[in-house]
Amino acid sequence: MATHAAYDAGTTATEVAAAFADQIKGRNVVVTGISPASIGYTTVMAIAAHGPANLILASRTQAKLDAVTADIRKAHPEVTVHQVSLDLADVNSVRKAAASVAAVVDRVDVLINNAGISTPERLSAKAPNGTEVDGQFLTNHLGVFLWTALLLPLLRTAAASRPARVVNLTSQGHHLSPVRFSDYAFRQGLYNVPADEKPRDGLPPFFVKTIDGYPGFLGYGQSKTANILHATELARRLKASAHPEDSQISVFSVHPGTIETELSRSLDAEGQETIAKTAPKGLWKTQDQGAATTLVAAFDPALKEADVAGGAVVGYLSDCQLRDDMVAEHAKGADKAKRLWTESEKLLQFTVDL
Repeated sequence: MATHAAYDAGTTATEVAAAFADQIKGRNVVVTGISPASIGYTTVMAIAAHGPANLILASRTQAKLDAVTADIRKAHPEVTVHQVSLDLADVNSVRKAAASVAAVVDRVDVLINNAGISTPERLSAKAPNGTEVDGQFLTNHLGVFLWTALLLPLLRTAAASRPARVVNLTSQGHHLSPVRFSDYAFRQGLYNVPADEKPRDGLPPFFVKTIDGYPGFLGYGQSKTANILHATELARRLKASAHPEDSQISVFSVHPGTIETELSRSLDAEGQETIAKTAPKGLWKTQDQGAATTLVAAFDPALKEADVAGGAVVGYLSDCQLRDDMVAEHAKGADKAKRLWTESEKLLQFTVDL
């Protein structure tokens, strides 16, 4: 369980960072997906306020990195900030970015995989092994999978002296779609796949809309399911690893909530109404509230993963609390998590050192 039972949907990242300031001070923290007016921005600003040793910002847009870096240095000039160019859809960029991190720090105490995309239109893509995949799956899962694996040596170094953390940003949007192992690219239509890969029954029509045959929200849902299964299997393998320090690396997945962003504000009236219904009592979170759960997952020393034996979800947080009960059945189970891990290694042509 988390330390602060009173934390809920209204809790802010500012509050959480202050509560766990001693866990932030002196740590090396890597955060992806940094841009102004985003929860990534709020996340790093809250962390910067409490003296991390190094704050490493990774994003694909240099202008956004520069803007956020400038704000941190203005508010907290004592904080050492490093910039890393990272495009999760490009395997070569992921490799170069991981090398860039290793060039500036010798350990990573906390890795926050905040970056992700959501698009209604098809982004055609191929995995390194030539398999066609959805662009959202490539960016939101395969890129994150490889990036995290490449940073494992630095996480191990940190964990040799103090517990380390990996946090995957996912979403309740994972309920929209399982991982479609037979059709990662959504080329076979919505329902022409095995029963356990179909979208769940009764989805609002807005979520199954297609553009040129592509259901953007289902593509997003598949990638968010993958984020949870990745966290589950990574945690299981770390606990079973021959590296003694691996047992000191904890992994969590986080649902930040329904948040007011540029993306949500660009939705049409039907979209606004549909998304609002997914929020408790129809309330949208602020950016500060939206980043709070990430910081609990990253820094609360009392937070413990669930027992992964039997394939339980490792640790899914929502509104600053562990809420594995909110996870869809298709995002649970050892078999699914192991299968996704194995398939991800095949797609990437990369074997994780675990």
